[in-house]
Amino acid sequence: MSDKSKNTHSDPRSLTLDSSCSNDFGLRTPDSELSCAVVVASFKSDRWINRCLHSLLAQQGIADLEIVVVDSSANGTAERVQQNFPTVNVIKLEQQTPQSIARNIGVAHTRAPFVAITDHDCVVPPDWLSRLLARHHEGEYAAVGGAVGNGTPTSAVGTASYLIEFNEFLPVGEPRLVTMVPHCNVCFRREVFTTVGPFVAVPPGAEDLVFNFLLCQQGGRILFDPAIVVEHINRTAFRRFLRHQRLLGLGSAVARQTVALKGQVFIRHPSLAYSLPLVRLVRTVGRLLVNNRPALLRYLSLLPILLPGHAAWTAGFLTGVRKAIPVTPPAQGGISAPWKSKARATPEDTR
Repeated sequence: MSDKSKNTHSDPRSLTLDSSCSNDFGLRTPDSELSCAVVVASFKSDRWINRCLHSLLAQQGIADLEIVVVDSSANGTAERVQQNFPTVNVIKLEQQTPQSIARNIGVAHTRAPFVAITDHDCVVPPDWLSRLLARHHEGEYAAVGGAVGNGTPTSAVGTASYLIEFNEFLPVGEPRLVTMVPHCNVCFRREVFTTVGPFVAVPPGAEDLVFNFLLCQQGGRILFDPAIVVEHINRTAFRRFLRHQRLLGLGSAVARQTVALKGQVFIRHPSLAYSLPLVRLVRTVGRLLVNNRPALLRYLSLLPILLPGHAAWTAGFLTGVRKAIPVTPPAQGGISAPWKSKARATPEDTR
C-alpha cells in the first residue's frame, strides 16, 4: 500500500493531477470496477472525523468503495487519520481551505462513477450508500440526496441549530424531485462535474445553493429521499451557534450575488433585509406546520435561542451584500446527458 499521507498540497488552488486526468477540471478517468467514492472535507475535525469514517467503513452492500478525506487543519489531523484509517486516501493541505475547494480536490482524486459527499461532523447509516445508489439506478438522476437527522437532540442550542439550518430537510414525507439538497447527504453522477463544472469557490453556506442552482439550470434532476438520513452533529455552544449563523447568512448573500437565486430583492434593496428574521421565521413555521408538527412545537419552544440566531444570520447576510467578496465565476456551457430533463427547474426558497 502506498504512503498516502504524503499526498500533500501546499497551495490547493494550484492542484496538478496525473496523466489519467481526462478534462479541464482534472477529473480522473472513471473506473467501472469501483462502485462509489465518498469525499469528506475536514478542518479541525478531531472530535468527529473518527465517528464519520467508522460509519463510512461500515457500509454494507458496496463491493468497491474509495474514501477521500481532504484535511486542511495543519494540526496533525491528517497524519492521525491516515494512521488510524490506512485504507482511506488522506490529502493533506498546508493551509486552511474553503470547503468548496477542498471538495473539488477530493472529487478530482476519485475514479468511481458515483461520488457521494458528506461532512466530518456527520454519521451515516450502514445502508447509506447502497440506498443512494439504488435510487440512482431506478432513474436517471443527476443527484440523489437525503434528509438530515438531529445528532444533538438533548441540547437546546444544538436542536435550535438543527431546526434553523435543516428544517427543509427533515426525515418526513415521500421521495420527490427538488431543486435543493444538503451537501452533507448527497451522491452525484460523476459526469455532473463535467457538465456543470467544479464547486464554485464561495464562502460556506453558498456552495450548496450555487451548485444546486447551476445543476438545475443545466436541466439536472435532483431526487430527495427523506428516508435516507445522516445524523448531523450540531453546534451546542451558543456563541459558536451565533457565529455559524452569521457565516451562513453571509454565504446566502454571496450565493445570490453569484447566481440568480430567488430573493434578489434583498440584494437590490439591502434595507429590506432587516425583515429577514421575521420572513425566515414565518416561512419555517409554515413549513413545519404542514410537514412536522412535533418539530414545530419544539421550534416554538426554542424561540429564545432561535431569534438571536435569525438576527445573526441577517447580520451576516447584510455583510455579504455590502462587502465585495471575490468569487470564482461559475463554469459556462454544458453537454447533453441522460439525467438532464428537458425543462429547467427553478430553485425555490430563500435560505
